[in-house]
Amino acid sequence: MGCGSAMPPPPSGNMTVDIMGTPREYIVKVPANYDANKPYKLVFAWHGLGGTAMSIAGGFGGGYYGQAQRMGDTAIFIAGQGLPTMSGGMEGGAGWPNTGGRDVAFVKQLVQWATTNYCIDSSRIFSVGMSYGGIMSNTLGCEMGDVFRAIAPMSGSGPLTFGGRMCVNRVAAWLSHGNMDTVVQFSQGQASRDHWVQANHCTAMTMPTEPSPCVAYQGCDAGFPVTWCEFADGHKVPPFASDAIFKFFSQF
Repeated sequence: MGCGSAMPPPPSGNMTVDIMGTPREYIVKVPANYDANKPYKLVFAWHGLGGTAMSIAGGFGGGYYGQAQRMGDTAIFIAGQGLPTMSGGMEGGAGWPNTGGRDVAFVKQLVQWATTNYCIDSSRIFSVGMSYGGIMSNTLGCEMGDVFRAIAPMSGSGPLTFGGRMCVNRVAAWLSHGNMDTVVQFSQGQASRDHWVQANHCTAMTMPTEPSPCVAYQGCDAGFPVTWCEFADGHKVPPFASDAIFKFFSQF
């Protein structure tokens, strides 16, 4: 299967894959007019703590944080389901702590599965997420920078190098964070921004960019821009995010 295949690809819907002995669930959205001779963008979208893949696939302004509506039939979308987290010895909501590298292993398997079964443009693989989904996007940008072209973490922290694993290459990054956030502290979002500014060798100089109040860092490595969107609110997806992320990803 893959590009040029005469075999029909797996349809849109709910899927399961075994990762390290644990069934992992995900939802796939494939264009209705899928063409095996046409390379498609691959977009991963991640839920926040206690969220679900279904909420991402079916909500947020047309699904996948609004990217499904905006990208239309140019992309294939995957929303993963996190596993229960632990806090104080108690099981908590589903999230992306990447315990033992299990979440990154999940994504590596999904990328391999997608590129085997669909015609994927391997130079345009993206990640977007809010809160714990933003943390996940930062983690993937760090540990799979050789795979992902750009990430869009919203109100996240990190990248968190669990087990001392090092970051791989660079990714273009669009980040947003509310300066009144009390769930994931604003300073953590700033630290994420500073990581990508340094990784992409940007200067400290910024220029206003659309939409306001976003700024683009100057002097970044060619093809690896960093956009930072600080907004006056709490822990939320800002109203301008879907369109701004679409435009950011579309430059690649």
